[in-house]
Amino acid sequence: MSERQNKEIGKRLQEARLDQGFTIDYIQEKTKIQKRYLMAIEAGQMNDLPGDYYVKSFVSQYAAVVGLDAHKLLAGTLADASAEKHRASFSTAPLPSRATQHKQIETQSEFSRRYGKYMAYVPTIIVVVIVVGVLGTIWGMSHSSNANQPHLSGSRVSVTDNVNSSKKKTSSSSSSSSSSSKEKEQEISRVGTSTTEYSLKHAPSDGSELTFKAGDGSAWISVTSDGTQSWSSTLQSTATHTEKISKDVSKVTITLGNAPQTTITVNGKKFDFNPQNDTVQTKTITLNIEK
Repeated sequence: MSERQNKEIGKRLQEARLDQGFTIDYIQEKTKIQKRYLMAIEAGQMNDLPGDYYVKSFVSQYAAVVGLDAHKLLAGTLADASAEKHRASFSTAPLPSRATQHKQIETQSEFSRRYGKYMAYVPTIIVVVIVVGVLGTIWGMSHSSNANQPHLSGSRVSVTDNVNSSKKKTSSSSSSSSSSSKEKEQEISRVGTSTTEYSLKHAPSDGSELTFKAGDGSAWISVTSDGTQSWSSTLQSTATHTEKISKDVSKVTITLGNAPQTTITVNGKKFDFNPQNDTVQTKTITLNIEK
């Protein structure tokens, strides 16, 4: 594009920006184009941009922000330039001489005498070619559709079979998982006739959690895992504490200083360690953990 065209584009973009009340910084924020390039565009100095591709790209983005049609902007400027160039060439081009005009007329007449009779058949030939092309296309599409139909049908059957098979596998897997989950449900039971020793079966593979809660009064509690004391403290009224038991621990000893005012939850389920509701204050409970 010429310098005049560049300035025309820059002028239109700048006028549109000012009409919208936008600043150069706002245009930069919206387009992510460097401010110096935006200023160069408005000044019509397109040579300051990296190349022709970036000129069109940056102008298009700028135009979109200020509400101009970039295609019309570029096309209109180029069309004006082309029309001006055409007018200039037409005004400066010398008129052909009479001899040249006479020679051109003779050449046209000779062409008409030789090929004029054939020109009448050109429209008919074009129509015939178009009709043959359309018929050939229709036949080709029909033949291709018939050839592919059995294959597509087979594919549908295969997909259906795969889906049914997948549903069966999923159903079987769900049933197996549900059955396995029921079989491995946590269970706490007394060992023999003891009221202080219990067995925890099907404990979580990643370890267990014991949650203690004090009732209306404070409660002193101690937890020992495989002979090593892991926690000991006094819980105030209604306070709670959760103790994490390692997956490698097989025996937990719990000592309660105020058993009637203490509740224990094992892995989210209440542990009824006092089924007789006795009033013994101090109680030591052994919990054997089985995976």
